[in-house]
Amino acid sequence: MKRFFVWMLLAGSMAAGTQLQAQDLVKGDLKFLKGVKEITVTYNYDNLTVGKDGKEATYIKRRKTEKEAKTPGTGVAWEESWYNDRQVHYQPKFNELFSKYSDIKVSEDSTAKYIMEVHTTFIEVGYSVAVASGKAAVNLEIIFYDAADKKKVLSKIMLNDIEGGKGIFATGIRIGEAYAKAGKVLGKFVAKKAK
Repeated sequence: MKRFFVWMLLAGSMAAGTQLQAQDLVKGDLKFLKGVKEITVTYNYDNLTVGKDGKEATYIKRRKTEKEAKTPGTGVAWEESWYNDRQVHYQPKFNELFSKYSDIKVSEDSTAKYIMEVHTTFIEVGYSVAVASGKAAVNLEIIFYDAADKKKVLSKIMLNDIEGGKGIFATGIRIGEAYAKAGKVLGKFVAKKAK
């Protein structure tokens, strides 16, 4: 019985440790955000990898071919939807939750003093078929710049394996939920560190 409790404590501490590692401040600090009420946000999807396919272009080519083989003419529509999901599901969800938990308003067209670049490096699309489903997940690199000097990185944060959207059939919404979780995680982290 004693061993069981020790094992449970160890498992709990490992799970807590994993959760704490979801965000990692790899450069600078966030003290410059103290008292900041608004920030410009930009999104970058360069060099994105997707699931086991690797390069995003490889994933898109495979999925388009699958869609066309099932129903001719649907591959192009699927590709358009893949790109549109960024503005429709991913970015709005991230912005909403980041603002809610950090108390900093984000805008893609503001003239704020600081810029936050959200660089998506990896997307796991997840799945939802019949009775089985798997969560979507994202890896994001968050880089803060001074708007007056965009070459100067003030801070860099890595958000790794942020999951969301299990059991949701639509891919864009499922991935959007991972972005929502990432916005929440980052918002809380900024609120804690920007003091």
